Amino acid sequence: MTTADISKEQLHIFVNRRKFEQGDGVRPEMKGKDIAALVGVPTDNAVIREESPEKKEIGVEEVVHIKNGEHFLVTRKIVEGGHVI
Repeated sequence: MTTADISKEQLHIFVNRRKFEQGDGVRPEMKGKDIAALVGVPTDNAVIREESPEKKEIGVEEVVHIKNGEHFLVTRKIVEGGHVI
């Protein structure tokens, strides 16, 4: 898919099964923390995973080249007694 194709079709991604579009803040390049912010997970507590086309963890400062229709999973780190596990 070329940049011209993306501009014809509204750029969108799915985060935790919810659809987000450009009006929600989706851009062709986003950092992991920007993806987490779409679902309200704070940067210091976010675990971001790309679910499609490949499954991998994304760092909060890592730049992701967004592919239309891509799926991400954002969860929170487990914190017990003030210690991150």
